[in-house]
Amino acid sequence: MNNECFLIVTGGTGGHIFPAIAIAQEIKMRNGKYKMIVIGPKIETKAFEEFNAKIYSKYDKLSLILHTIRVFRRVFSEKKIIATGSYASFPILLWAWLFRKPYYLIEENVVPGRVVRMFSKSAKYVFLPFEEAKNYFKKKNNLVVTGVPVRIFNKVSKQEAREILRIPQNSKVILVLGGSQGSRKINRLVVKVAEKLYNYEFILIAGKDHDRLWNDVYIPKNVKVFEFFEDMSVPYSASDIAISRAGGSAIAELLYFKIPAIYIPYPKAKDNHQYYNAKAMVDRKCGIMIEEKDLELNVLKEAIIELMNRREEYKKNLMKVDNSYAREKIINYIQGAFEKVQ
Repeated sequence: MNNECFLIVTGGTGGHIFPAIAIAQEIKMRNGKYKMIVIGPKIETKAFEEFNAKIYSKYDKLSLILHTIRVFRRVFSEKKIIATGSYASFPILLWAWLFRKPYYLIEENVVPGRVVRMFSKSAKYVFLPFEEAKNYFKKKNNLVVTGVPVRIFNKVSKQEAREILRIPQNSKVILVLGGSQGSRKINRLVVKVAEKLYNYEFILIAGKDHDRLWNDVYIPKNVKVFEFFEDMSVPYSASDIAISRAGGSAIAELLYFKIPAIYIPYPKAKDNHQYYNAKAMVDRKCGIMIEEKDLELNVLKEAIIELMNRREEYKKNLMKVDNSYAREKIINYIQGAFEKVQ
């Protein structure tokens, strides 16, 4: 890479933050230079220690105005800006647009967020998860379908992962992801289903619901509960199928590990975007969708059995949807390694 420095801006939820981390890792692997700005409430600073990120953790109307003023000098001093969407990108993209600084947008969802739509017309490139996302933009010649960039994971075999988790090697294993906040409804329903499917092993990443879950319900022996898991390559590698919310980054990581999933879209997501993310996977026969209004014990139980019995068929379909090199493709486009898509 040349000596130019990239300014990466992110914030909000893990769905926006993880792709930014993935891009930073790729630039670092190429011995490139970058600076990272993270904006949003309750940002977990530990996740950014190795990236030397500048973190603005407060968020209200006044602080957003202050951030907008503070980032002015940073925007002016860097040549290329990479933003991963959400309100966190707004201050920097505003300055970039006003002063015609080159910027690039990464959209994680089929239905693009308001900030990405607002600034897409003047972006050098807008990187998208699926072909369907193009339908939401008027300007088409700067759109590129790369998939969502995924963090660099450790290489762990299924055998090693199951040894670490103390799960029998021949077990049928289900990973449960309730999103960055943890879904109380999904967590409790999965625990009930696990009692019925006692011959299956469950890895439940409960998020912030972890402590309350232990206090509220009986946890059967075939359920291993974690608040968070530092090295997610372990539970991903150990699992046969998954139950997950349908955020863009969650889908990207399940795609990366080729794990068929039951998607339960978060019903209050902006523009119902998780529904359309899940639909994109269902349309490609890579998973099953259950809307939360239809979520009950027997429905989830039957979906688990069906997906587990047909997992090889679903895995073949997952192989056709390759997002393994999204990080590399995005940086290649930004560096001009690929010609502009018409």
